[in-house]
Amino acid sequence: MLDNKNTPVVIALGYFDSVHRGHQKVIKTAKEQANLIGAKAVVFTFKGNLKSAISGGEEKVVFTPEERTEFLKNAGADFIYFAPVSEEFLSLDKTEFLDFINGEFNIKGYVSGGDYRFCKGGKCCISDIIDYAKHKNQLVITEDTLNEKGEKISTTLIKNCLLDGDVVKANLLLGRDYSISGKVFEDRKVGRKLGFPTVNIKIEKNKHPLKDGVYFGSIILDGKKYKTLINYGARPTYSLNEKLLEAHILDFSGELYGREITVNFSGFLREIIKFKDENGLKAQLLADLDKVRGKDYD
Repeated sequence: MLDNKNTPVVIALGYFDSVHRGHQKVIKTAKEQANLIGAKAVVFTFKGNLKSAISGGEEKVVFTPEERTEFLKNAGADFIYFAPVSEEFLSLDKTEFLDFINGEFNIKGYVSGGDYRFCKGGKCCISDIIDYAKHKNQLVITEDTLNEKGEKISTTLIKNCLLDGDVVKANLLLGRDYSISGKVFEDRKVGRKLGFPTVNIKIEKNKHPLKDGVYFGSIILDGKKYKTLINYGARPTYSLNEKLLEAHILDFSGELYGREITVNFSGFLREIIKFKDENGLKAQLLADLDKVRGKDYD
């Protein structure tokens, strides 16, 4: 928490729903400006599903609020303010919105993307902030959108990559590995019986889907990075259709039940296959394991 409302801050404005490279650029600039004037960098965002609240539909999120919190801190945020996703708050006009955040913080400057929209119906934009800020002698900085090979880096583009199983491109846009965090739970222990013990994580219903498949990636445990073979999706060999993340951690032994872990995805390995029996599954897992060991992604 900030000590009090007298602490000077530079505030980064945005939803930052995937904390991709463009979002990171905004937060980095806010942090740099804050350091120049002896202030703190604050990220102003929403904890709930903002897009679902606005559209009335069922928008999925790339990362949970807990995952986003970690990424925002890593990007340079000294403090994160999660505004409510409520009809009352989302109905504020531009002056009410800006008066509200100025009531919460001693704002010396604002940083946002040039396409930042706010207040009811997203009718207000950066020019409204500039008009407001000039009367308070506050700085306003806008960052241009980032592009990758002619495409605007956006959460929508990242979601499309995930649906295609293209985590390599998603990682390029994110500026880090796509990941799923969760608590390890005890399942049927079939992998252990086959010689491939796994850690299992349930997929949150609100999380945007990744293409079902077998992936390779990594897990960091107690400061050490382990290569990982990952199954994301159903388990048709056992007629189990619930989507689940199962990860076999190479060269690791130990129990992780009840522990919060993060599984990082580095690339797509193959489609999920329904085998006639466990022998076929085990043979394929051995082949998968050889491929993962041979991948150079440490």
